[in-house]
Amino acid sequence: MLKKKSTIVVLAVVLLSCVATFGQWRWFVGAYPSVRETETDKLAYWLALVDLDSQSVSIRRDLVDRLQTELNQGWSPLAGEQDKATADLDRYQQVISENIEILTRDWFYYRCEQYDEIIQPQQRLEFVGPQVDTVLLWADIYSQIQNHGQQASEQNAFELFDKLDGWIAEADSGQRDVLSRGIHHSVLYWLSTNSVAELTLETRRELAERIATALGDGVGSSADTLELASHHYEQLQTNTFSLVEVWLLNRALEFVELSTAQRESYLEQQLETVKGWELEKVLAGNSQTGAVGGQMQLVQLMGDLAVWAERAPEQYRDSYKILTSSLRQYALKKLLMLQ
Repeated sequence: MLKKKSTIVVLAVVLLSCVATFGQWRWFVGAYPSVRETETDKLAYWLALVDLDSQSVSIRRDLVDRLQTELNQGWSPLAGEQDKATADLDRYQQVISENIEILTRDWFYYRCEQYDEIIQPQQRLEFVGPQVDTVLLWADIYSQIQNHGQQASEQNAFELFDKLDGWIAEADSGQRDVLSRGIHHSVLYWLSTNSVAELTLETRRELAERIATALGDGVGSSADTLELASHHYEQLQTNTFSLVEVWLLNRALEFVELSTAQRESYLEQQLETVKGWELEKVLAGNSQTGAVGGQMQLVQLMGDLAVWAERAPEQYRDSYKILTSSLRQYALKKLLMLQ
């Protein structure tokens, strides 16, 4: 009997020593400290050694708050010696991936709920800024985890944002409008404070498609509830036209593949899509009426077509010129029909 007990003790010691290379034994047996009391260099244990799906919403939200604070101060769960970080990531890949996704979903729900409770427009702007900054930091971590430690890039950062539609669909029906508005306002804030031109062409092309989808889902109709300053609207307009430019590049590559009989209906469909974006509401702010703003933006758009065609990448330039020339002819035809 004594020998049997000794064997069990030895086995337990061996099992505990296996996890001691990554964390303390208390994490293995589930004796976790509170989130607030967890030392900064032990925060990664929550991601690698804890089944966060089994923890309470309160604990996960405390963890979201703590991680956001630490991230903004330069902390990263993947920090440390490169070899050790890579080995830990490989060993706990599945658990870390699942916990990162759980926390990202909880962060999204939690912050959108908080945002919806804010009444003052200026306070909304002050709240959404840090959240956008944080989600971009988190997107890098999410991407590295999903890609086995590879450095995040502009393209694979989209992996995080691909999850948003699914999380909205999973939410209670009464919560979906809140979540959608949170996304819309975050998109508007990012576009009003960053430079799209600094991104690679391929990233801009994909971003243009995503923004177009967001505009089609109602970003324009909710723009008036996010109070932007005049310099925000200037940057927003610059970025919007940069995205329209590459969105038209995507359409040009589709257009040249169509038969002559298909092209006019295609142009009509795309112009209806642009009209549905309600760019005048997004870009005009409080300084113009919607009708006047829309007319001015349309005039500017048509005037930019020739410039965009000339500066399109060489391999796409002919296709772009064919599309823009056809657009101008189609617009002129429609104008003459109205006279």
